[in-house]
Amino acid sequence: MIFKTIFWIIVVLVIYTYIGYTFLLWICSAVKKLFQKSLNNPVNAEFYPEITIVIAAYNEEEYIHEKIANTQNLNYPKDKIKQVWVNDGSSDKTSDILKQHPDILLINNEHRSGKSASLNVAMNNVSTPFTLFSDANAMLHPDAIIEVLKPFNDSKVGCVAGQKKILWKTDDNSASKGEGIYWQYESYIKQLESSIGSTLSATGELYAIKTELFHPIAGDTILDDFEISANIALNGYRVKFAGKAIATESGSANIAEEAKRKVRIAAGDFQSLKRNIQLINPFKNFELAFKFISHKLLRWIIVPPALLLLPLLNLIILLKNFSNPIYLTTFFLLIGFYLLCLIGYLLRNRKNAPSPLIFPYYLFMMNMSIIKGFARFLQNRQNTLWVKAKRKTNF
Repeated sequence: MIFKTIFWIIVVLVIYTYIGYTFLLWICSAVKKLFQKSLNNPVNAEFYPEITIVIAAYNEEEYIHEKIANTQNLNYPKDKIKQVWVNDGSSDKTSDILKQHPDILLINNEHRSGKSASLNVAMNNVSTPFTLFSDANAMLHPDAIIEVLKPFNDSKVGCVAGQKKILWKTDDNSASKGEGIYWQYESYIKQLESSIGSTLSATGELYAIKTELFHPIAGDTILDDFEISANIALNGYRVKFAGKAIATESGSANIAEEAKRKVRIAAGDFQSLKRNIQLINPFKNFELAFKFISHKLLRWIIVPPALLLLPLLNLIILLKNFSNPIYLTTFFLLIGFYLLCLIGYLLRNRKNAPSPLIFPYYLFMMNMSIIKGFARFLQNRQNTLWVKAKRKTNF
């Protein structure tokens, strides 16, 4: 009996994590829209404040020319955009290229100090009311700044997250396809969360904050984007999602590079949880705690071990009652999922592999990476000096 109870508790939690929570958000969002027309804050069409784009760069010579051209082509008054780049001890031509642009404030770290420390240095040189964080390899949609600033018409908003889009094609490998599908799903959840209050965090490719709300973060912080945006949320401000503020980048070059990136992110997730434990305190902020537990915590502590425990529990139950049709069905469903994972693994570097055969393996890889990242966190073995995963360059 105890095995059956544990089995169904885990099943319900996994279904809630990936489907139930999203459906609940959709219902709440739909209900709110019925009463939202009279509550909308008017958008000021002439809202063009000065804004500083902050980028920490390490060995980004292959992206800098494209990034600067992308920034120059944004639909925003050029005299209202400032740029601060921190070259974090690059060994390539990053600094030399940036020096060719006198309109950019370049700060050179002689020795690598990490992205978080670099952002702290950059923010000491920001005087504009708003700051936009981005990555050197993330290209912004022409209206990105306009769209990311719109939610700030509400004085309760302290941070606005843009939408991250992965460029992928049908003939890409599993890394690009899996990451692309995952971010479509993740963006939809962020949109729903934002529509009924606040989303949880931003991604480093594109997000903006009220500059006055920035507080220096620890130099060994792994996930600087999460730390900065979550701190703003914990201080009582809303974090909104702007779906039309789009940043695009290529997918990881291969599944090995993607797995390496996921392990690092997972280690950073647990570091952030330890440092911001109030995120799960419902007495501090019930909405934030509920969303964080549902969106993040269950993915980190329930789903990864569940993928390993469920088939084992199912088998134990069947050994006691092999003819039970319910547990025979669940067992074959689990076996089917793992067969898809195996097929996805075998096709992981094959082009033109159908996405339905790829994503189960990507999901499994992502969850196993969480377990590896947790082990690194416990052993304090995660290097805080960021090294970007190798990305496709032939899109």
